[in-house]
Amino acid sequence: MTGLLGQVLAPDPPPFALLYRPESTGEGTLDVLVGDVRAYETLADIPLPSGPHGQARHDALVLVPYRQIAERGFIGTEDGSPLLAMTVTGQETRTVAEVLRRIPDTPIGLTDGGFDIDDETYAETVRRVVTDEIGTGKGANFVIKRSYSADITDYGPGAALTFFRRLLERESGAYWTFVVHT
Repeated sequence: MTGLLGQVLAPDPPPFALLYRPESTGEGTLDVLVGDVRAYETLADIPLPSGPHGQARHDALVLVPYRQIAERGFIGTEDGSPLLAMTVTGQETRTVAEVLRRIPDTPIGLTDGGFDIDDETYAETVRRVVTDEIGTGKGANFVIKRSYSADITDYGPGAALTFFRRLLERESGAYWTFVVHT
């Protein structure tokens, strides 16, 4: 395995990100980033490179938890997620076809899986929205939230890459599809 993608697919990969952004990089091309990751307290603490502008490149990939909106005066829930920034030390582009060929589609084991709302309650909620809201002309577009949670057996970078592969194969219309390993 060669290049940065080879490092990402190695048994003990460095911090990495695979970013599929068809609106930015074009259909069929994705970015492979590797770098150093560090936690920060505020967005202003994250260093950005200074110096002359050159070829378009990624300098940093920042993973911003929702609570950071408090920096702008809004109320945000503190969930303990850190503000992380990857200083990009290496980057390359690869075709989606190559990435799909190289990321193995390995079985993913799940335990303790289940929905937060049982089937009967969810079905009744949908019936009520269709009858009382859509059927009476009060609205036409509703999102009825239902979450499925499970523990991923033996979770690690390989499992994350398999999930990413499956998203690339099956997801349509997403603005970004990505996986980040810190």
